[in-house]
Amino acid sequence: MAQVTSSGLSDPARLAEDFEQVLERLEAARTFGKAMQQQQLMARAQKLLRSPEGIRHLYAYAPRFDAGGVFAGGDWEKPEMLVPALVSGTLRGGGINATLECLSELRMLAIAEGHSDHTGMPPNDARRFLQQILASNLDLLFPVATEETREADPAAAERVKNLFDFILEHLGTAAILDALIQEAERVLLQRPIMVQRVEALLRAADRATHELPDDDPSVARAREWMNALNGPTPLSRAGTRDDYAAALTQLDINALAEEAHNFGQAMARTGLVSPHHADLLRHLVDNAPELVGPALALNAVGKVSLGAHQTLISDLIRFAIWRETARSIYGLSKLLEQGMTFIRPVLPGLRRLMVLAIHPSVGEQLRNASEWQDPPDANVLLLAGTLSVLGQPRGVDQGHNPTCQAARAISLWAQNDVGYLLELIAFAARENELTMHFEGQTIRSSELSFGLATTLHTELDPVSLLLTPHLDRIYMEMSRQTIGRSGDGHRWVNPELHGWWVHRGFGELLDTATGGVHRCDDFIRAFYASYHPLYNGGRDLVYAQPCGIATTDYSGALVGWHAISIQRVAYDPAGEWRVYFFNPNRDKGQNWGQDIITSTHSHGELEGESSLPFEQFIARVYVFHYKSREIGDASIVPDEAVARIRALIAESWAAQLPWNDG
Repeated sequence: MAQVTSSGLSDPARLAEDFEQVLERLEAARTFGKAMQQQQLMARAQKLLRSPEGIRHLYAYAPRFDAGGVFAGGDWEKPEMLVPALVSGTLRGGGINATLECLSELRMLAIAEGHSDHTGMPPNDARRFLQQILASNLDLLFPVATEETREADPAAAERVKNLFDFILEHLGTAAILDALIQEAERVLLQRPIMVQRVEALLRAADRATHELPDDDPSVARAREWMNALNGPTPLSRAGTRDDYAAALTQLDINALAEEAHNFGQAMARTGLVSPHHADLLRHLVDNAPELVGPALALNAVGKVSLGAHQTLISDLIRFAIWRETARSIYGLSKLLEQGMTFIRPVLPGLRRLMVLAIHPSVGEQLRNASEWQDPPDANVLLLAGTLSVLGQPRGVDQGHNPTCQAARAISLWAQNDVGYLLELIAFAARENELTMHFEGQTIRSSELSFGLATTLHTELDPVSLLLTPHLDRIYMEMSRQTIGRSGDGHRWVNPELHGWWVHRGFGELLDTATGGVHRCDDFIRAFYASYHPLYNGGRDLVYAQPCGIATTDYSGALVGWHAISIQRVAYDPAGEWRVYFFNPNRDKGQNWGQDIITSTHSHGELEGESSLPFEQFIARVYVFHYKSREIGDASIVPDEAVARIRALIAESWAAQLPWNDG
């Protein structure tokens, strides 16, 4: 029996011995007897793929795979016939085919490195094959949390991640430099608050620049992004961070103005904030306050906001902006540009966080979750996080937690009811609980034992880290109290959880009694009459509204139910009607099958918005809220549009459900 290591995984060396014994039996087996040995080999390979050391052992055997019959009789038998575009679906599908795919990649690497010969597959072709699959599957190499990945087998994801890390280590990062930069750019255009994955992509890109000549165009492009992160100006890159802070004191006003302008523009262009930016901003508030605006790259509204409240904004910077919290500078900039300082509760609510007596458990939680070894005080972390959430309400995300309801609520409050959000933040930080009401009954999070998240993954912004556990438990309790009612519980939960501005009209596609699709055509027409300006009387959406969608994978198969919010419906620059919505997933660019691919930046989206053509969006909706007194004529919605949407639903996530049009 294989020994088990302290990490819980079997000893790779012992597993490798077991794998080799099965491989030898496979090599010796006759054609009709190979199938049984192949199955046993796959079981051993799955275990070895769980660790980097196990993959190194597998790679040592890779030159023997073809001759031994590992791929005999299957789709992987001839490597020259393999198609890189098909690799992704196989790896994501899991099971024995994913394991075979992993072994095929190791075989391909052996060919690329000259350890194995194969007629029809020269080493350069094998190398290009691997480079292509790495470049086109960066989400497997640098994982991101979505509904699909949360529902997937974590062990299978770990095996693929280990494999891709191993291949990248052998091929070198330079092979996928352009893909790394493109992926970083794509994600940053969404302007997330949490940018750790982007930073990992850029660090990998930075390593790649050392493998290429300085005059390579890709190197120059990569360094532009790295400079935005590490230091946008020559002075900020000249020495250590302490050197930069000291150097600022020697600059005259003209040099300071240039420094402020360059930092501000780099942040506005990329969405990245260098820790040096905090040093600069702290220096400016005391020595050149007239340059704070350029350092924040403020628009006209932002300049007015700053001018009207310069003293308090300076106090906020002195208190909350440090190297460890520099990312919140972007949120502060956007908060000012949106004119939020003129909303009555905002500045007093922010000032209160500077002096709030934070509960010891909350303070410990905030500091422990920080990525810094010696993090600032909890009040600093919480105020900085609040600046980010208020300035980037659609940059909030649920991380790796099944808590889309909580993330959506925080985003909606930051947009629709910022004073209430500031009250919740202060109450939860001081009391380590939240109190809400459901139909007149008080609900206290401290009296509730569970929510959807059994274990909270703490890679969240400070506000989400504070509020999510409480909101999760309260949401579950509200949902529990709707059990037994006729209809989807969100009809009652969403207005009570979020606020008065949630419309009381409610459309639901699924019959909770049968689990089937109910009156699909009427549902589609009602959504049109509620949200499409051509059919709802030309009414724009005043308050962003909660909405529920069926999340699907790249094949259109149902993954699960997901909470989003409808932000607006409008023409895009090309003249197409689109629904713009907030998706609390960290990466909002997703493939939902049937050519339904969410756009995040190329169709008129605001920062943090996703969008889809109107028909495609409805094809994933299963519940929505609407204003009963302001609904258009559903009968004038074109029959052809209804038929197209119905087909999209019937051929994807609802394909296996019963249908009732009565």
